[in-house]
Formats: sequence, structure tokens, C-alpha cells
Amino acid sequence: MNLLLPLLLAPATRFLVVGGGPNPANNQVALEFNVQHFARILPKDAPYRVLFADGDAGTATVRFTPEGQTPGLKDQYKQPQLPRLDGAASLENVNREIASLASGGKTPVFLYFTGHGTIPKPPNPRLSSFNLWKFENFTAVDFARSLTSFPKDVPIVALMVQCHSGGFAKSLFKDGDPDQPPLNNRFCGFYASIESRSAAGCTPSINTKSYRDFTTYFVAALAGEDRQGQKVSGADYDGNGKVGMNEAFCYALVNDDSIDTPVCTSDEFVRRVVKMPEEEIFATPYSSVLKMATPAQRGALEALSTSAGLKGEDRLAVAFENYPSLGSRDSMDRIRGFRFVRLAKTVVMGSKMASHSDAALRRRYETLIKDEAANPLRP
Repeated sequence: MNLLLPLLLAPATRFLVVGGGPNPANNQVALEFNVQHFARILPKDAPYRVLFADGDAGTATVRFTPEGQTPGLKDQYKQPQLPRLDGAASLENVNREIASLASGGKTPVFLYFTGHGTIPKPPNPRLSSFNLWKFENFTAVDFARSLTSFPKDVPIVALMVQCHSGGFAKSLFKDGDPDQPPLNNRFCGFYASIESRSAAGCTPSINTKSYRDFTTYFVAALAGEDRQGQKVSGADYDGNGKVGMNEAFCYALVNDDSIDTPVCTSDEFVRRVVKMPEEEIFATPYSSVLKMATPAQRGALEALSTSAGLKGEDRLAVAFENYPSLGSRDSMDRIRGFRFVRLAKTVVMGSKMASHSDAALRRRYETLIKDEAANPLRP
């Protein structure tokens, strides 16, 4: 019996949190609060480690706006207050921590990155970067290569909420190159924005009730409570009493009132694997799309359609004509319309995977969909 005890007590998931900005001026308090919030809603006794800013709890590296002041005018700096701090958010430490997780057996892994991101000019999604302390960069290529050190059957989840984070969805593929085959692993991820756009969530404001960003809604849906500890409902789209990450993603698509344009790995997968003209995709009748969709996708499509003022069987075509892309100052109605276009495209293209000629790609997609439906925070 004693020999079985370690197996019975094995943790459900190991967590790594990487947070903070590249310097104090860009290390806004919202990033610290994200780490605090995420640590608070982890499963009891879940093993986790935190890399944040310079790794020193004694230095004033966190920028904040005092209550009652206008952000940016009289900002101040304070020491980070985190439940634990295991080191600086440096490239060396990130690589070391991921390597340690990869050597830790078959226990699932969850990686949460909350900070800033950049993409080079001209844009190269493979070089989308998470900006580490002292302006070191952890790129989508770095991430994809680090995933190859994990056992193939270990579930790995990435939640990345920095600007341009969608570029990291390409870590599904060898060397982060979508022209290469998908990696034979169990990686899935959720991202705050498409690779070409900024994301919300890097404010120096200490008023967490005003936060509108992907972390706020995605994590709230998974944990069943918001940043203030209030119960959150409405994300269990299939009514099975549990909320999967796929449902949390759709909940965020509907409720995140910000510039965010969330992306998940299955979005990226079907766009690279399924060959289908856009004219055919957006000519699909809306009623047919609803039949193809999962309960979560249906709920999000209906809500986004309503908020964007879309009606009729040809609403995919109308939406694509009106919301093919976004500018830097678009209204929430346009942002929701754009989210509708992206989600509808994923649903239509995803419906083609069941008949795809490549059996290995079909199996990889089935595994991806299954892993995206898990909930590591509330297993």
C-alpha cells in the first residue's frame, strides 16, 4: 500500500507563472495582480513556481497609480507582494523551469505568461516574443523547441495574455513554423490576441474591478469566481456541471469588453491544415454553422451576432464584408463582429476535419479538441 501512496498523491497539474515587464516603467501593477489572482485560484496544494520581474521581492519594481490619481501622471513604484517568488523572469530561468517541468514525469503542465509582447517589423509571427526582464525575449520558436523535450503524452497548456500572443499558437508546429507538420504532443494554448494586435491588461491602476482583459474572463470562467471572489456563472454551455477551457475561451469572446481578439490552438490548427476558400467558408448558411458548432461555440456565435447586429442566413458573408480586419481604434461592436468572423471560420473549417484525408492529422485534431476541453484549475 505504501508503494501506491506516491501515485495516489501525485498532483493533478504542475504550474509555472512567468510575469512582469521588461523594466520597472513597464512592470504595471496589473501584472502583479494577475500573478496574485492566478495563485489564489489554483487547486489546493497545487505545486507552482513564479518568475517575476527581477526576482527580488525587496526592490521597488512595480509601477502603480495611487488611488484617486490619473494613470501615468503621478505613478509610483513599490515592492512586489506575491505569495511566492522563485526568481527573475529571465530567459535563462524560463528555459530552466520549462526543462525541469519536462523532466518531471507524466504529470500535466500549465504555463501562464502575463506581461508584454512584441512582434518584429516586418511582422514574423514565429518571432512573436514575450518580453522578459531586461528586455530579453522568449520567442514562439523558443517555445516550440522547448515543447519537444516533454514526453509526447503529457498534457501541456499555455495561457499567454501579452500583446501579439497569438503568434505563440504556432508552437503547435515544428520550430513554430506553420509550414512544418504539427508536433506529435499534447500541447494546447489560449492567447489574448491575434499575432498582429495588442492586448489589454497592462494598466498601472489598482482598481481591479475596472479590469477588462482576457485573464479576467478566461480565469473567472475556469475557476467559477472573479477577481473579487464573487461567483461567476454562464460559462457551462453544455450544462454538464463543469467548465472546460474551450467554454472559458468562448465566455471570454463574449464578455471581454476590451481590444482583445482571443485565439486558441484549434483556431490555428484548422487554418493551417484545412484547405478551403474563404468564399466557400463565408457562404455557409448561419443555421448550418450552428449545427456544426459545439454548445460553447453556438453560445458565443449567438451572443456575438446579436451584439454586432447581425441577422439572417447570410450573416457570415455580411460579417466578413463588414469586419474582415480591425484598426487600432475600433469600437467594441466592430471588435465583437471581428471575433464572430474568426469563430465562424473556425467552426466551418473544423467541421471538415472529420473527413480529412490524413488520419494522423485527424487524430491530432481530436486530441487537441479533447485537451482544450479540460479544466486544470478545477479538474
